[in-house]
Amino acid sequence: MIPASLRFYRYLYHCEASKLASTPRKAFDILIVNKDFKAESADSVTLSRGDIVEVLKTSQEETKKNVNEADSTTKYLVRVFGSDSLKQGWVPKDILETSDFSTVLDGNDKETAELQKKAVIRELIETEEEFSKDLQHVVDRYIKAVDAATAPRTVRDSKDVIFGNFQQIAEFHNMVFIDGVKYYADKPSMVVKTFLRLERDFDMHVKYCKTEPVAQEYLSSNKEAYTFFQRNIYSYAVKYCE
Repeated sequence: MIPASLRFYRYLYHCEASKLASTPRKAFDILIVNKDFKAESADSVTLSRGDIVEVLKTSQEETKKNVNEADSTTKYLVRVFGSDSLKQGWVPKDILETSDFSTVLDGNDKETAELQKKAVIRELIETEEEFSKDLQHVVDRYIKAVDAATAPRTVRDSKDVIFGNFQQIAEFHNMVFIDGVKYYADKPSMVVKTFLRLERDFDMHVKYCKTEPVAQEYLSSNKEAYTFFQRNIYSYAVKYCE
């Protein structure tokens, strides 16, 4: 049987794409700050007009709630998009933009429409950054372990069978694609140029998918490889818990 952790990471980008495609985004999850706000307490957060935030929960209930259903005293726990320090805190409802998305899509509010476009790009950047970190985690935790002299010879010799071009994909996302998206962060309508320019590079994902069945078969049938990765997972867990 394939180690669950390794199997999860090998399917990481498949799962990420599936999650984004299958989870509908509610309009009230992503909002725009409509005026500058200074933190009022230790659990609050300072925001600037135009900041893009995600509503995590409200002061009225633990789950997310539509801004149109909340009263004027409601506060929101929000997280700022594009913040490396995971900037978040409680803010009053009235500093958040509550424009109807249908108005934005109809083009009747150009300023709000532009801000919403930037919100999408900032979310794309944040998601890609997290995804890239996960890919690099596989490289650091598994691929480098296979390269080590302590790894069984059979596992080292089968590195390409196990991982295919995974490292190439990780390098692409960490060094090329993310920079291309960030380049047009302030020009949302231009970000498509990044996808068009790198269209051929995405073929490496197709190559990876083609080799996946071979890798799965190898890991399922090779006891030495299975034991090696299980020990790797265990040692990492022990180190992480200390």
